[in-house]
Amino acid sequence: MTTITLREFRDGAGRVLETIERTHEPVIITKYERPVAVLIGIDEWEEIEAFRDRRDAEVIARSRAEGQFVPLSAALESLGVDPREVEALLAERAGGEAA
Repeated sequence: MTTITLREFRDGAGRVLETIERTHEPVIITKYERPVAVLIGIDEWEEIEAFRDRRDAEVIARSRAEGQFVPLSAALESLGVDPREVEALLAERAGGEAA
């Protein structure tokens, strides 16, 4: 895995991105000699997201099976979000996609 400084990234961002795209290897970016970020290719990102989605689905399925499932409306209310606002937003989006 390659490690570069923030300055090296700023000075050669295009080259760094081309290298990641070509090699599929992550690049660690440091600031004041301390790692602060990792750049990865889109394929790797999509794999990570797919893994997270599978993991989340497994957790939800296990929670349901154990009777610990929390309805979406209760979860939203616990976050201070009015479930009716979410329903309205989803309805609006669905209407916009159909148009």
